[in-house]
Amino acid sequence: MAHTWPANSVSLRGVRPPLCPIFALSLCVSLAGTPVVHAAQEPASQEQRLAVLPLKIEGQTDNDTRMRWTARLSEGLARGEAALVDPATVTPFLEGNCDRQSCYDRVRANSGASHIVRTTVVAKNRDFLLKLDLIDAKTGAVVLTAAETCEICGTEEVATLLDSQGALLQTRLASMGTGPAMLVLTTSPSGAVVYVDGEPVGTTPIERPVLEGSHRIRVNLNGYVAEERELSFVNGARQEVNLDLQRTPGNPKTRALGAVGLAGGLALLGAGVALTVLDDRPYKGNCSGANIDADMDCKFLFNTGPLGAAMIGVGAILGTLGAVALYRNRGRKQVEGKPSARLMPRGLGFAGQF
Repeated sequence: MAHTWPANSVSLRGVRPPLCPIFALSLCVSLAGTPVVHAAQEPASQEQRLAVLPLKIEGQTDNDTRMRWTARLSEGLARGEAALVDPATVTPFLEGNCDRQSCYDRVRANSGASHIVRTTVVAKNRDFLLKLDLIDAKTGAVVLTAAETCEICGTEEVATLLDSQGALLQTRLASMGTGPAMLVLTTSPSGAVVYVDGEPVGTTPIERPVLEGSHRIRVNLNGYVAEERELSFVNGARQEVNLDLQRTPGNPKTRALGAVGLAGGLALLGAGVALTVLDDRPYKGNCSGANIDADMDCKFLFNTGPLGAAMIGVGAILGTLGAVALYRNRGRKQVEGKPSARLMPRGLGFAGQF
């Protein structure tokens, strides 16, 4: 029996369902069960904050000068991107000179400092040495060093130097990481061979890039004690080092021979001069009558001129050789602060320096 549909019914035969809505719905359902992977975001760089330690001054300085120097250093450090930590939040957590990691950790934890600035001023008469160290508060490593000398200076000139060195330290801190680490090395005297981790890289004065990290720097110069330093380098930072080389101790035997030669030469010089002075002088008082020769000269005269001249010549040579031997084999320089004495030729005589 044939089935009939009601007259108001709509036949589904030949009607296609809408595919776009169905596809979109299925895509949404599939994505809903798929975990979403977010792009990794770079962590925000930590703000650089400087905690400034109290000035370490070696030498005689009054309190007003110390306060003025501290203020000028802070002014210089303020001219940079890194923020300065309020000294009131640093001072309570210091111990002594704050030269150990435990002190750095306390300063960092209580002030939020990323770096610590340690400043040393060495005053000797009117000569000053300024040194600024930038210390990583987390690791305790010295990442930057700035040094400056001022000879025959007043306290106001030192204040100006502290201001400029503080600003320079900020500039160097801002440039860290933007280029290779640089080694700038000078020696006094110059011409020393420089080794980086055992490899020769040139002679002083030298300025060259090095890889970031810790390196062993060594300098050698004939006649001087070799110097060696372990230095840490940071990309974008210049590590400046100036070394005053010390002379090597001389050979004791050669110094002894030099002393004997110098003493013998001086003795021969003295004897030669004496013989030269006596030449043609009578050694007997009876110079009359038969004691007068055809040239009307006394027969009893000293004839020591040739011998005196020879002794003067030999003495000069021997003394010179002895002096050269002593000079080339002299010991190393006196340590600063200990008494020293030198005898130097000056004009026709000698001058002493003590």
